[in-house]
Amino acid sequence: MSPSKPRLVLIEQHNIGRDIFYTTPLFWDCECEEGYIHSCLDEGCSVCGVTQDESPNARVDEVLCYSSTLNDKLIAALEMVCDRVCPDLVSIPF
Repeated sequence: MSPSKPRLVLIEQHNIGRDIFYTTPLFWDCECEEGYIHSCLDEGCSVCGVTQDESPNARVDEVLCYSSTLNDKLIAALEMVCDRVCPDLVSIPF
């Protein structure tokens, strides 16, 4: 029996009490106040110096909000998955 390939989850659901939000490994957040969402193709932030490995995955609703400044192909992939997984995205619970 051959080992199975690990599945890549493009959208992960998180529950905080009654609130639900979604994150994606296609984008990640650095520590900057502005321009903090980076593509998974970026290894690190040239402004704050944080690397992708030490940073959290980005929230899907924030990625979609700032989509015009992000990688078009990754945004298209994310939107396609969103249509199936979380068509009624809940805004950030704070």
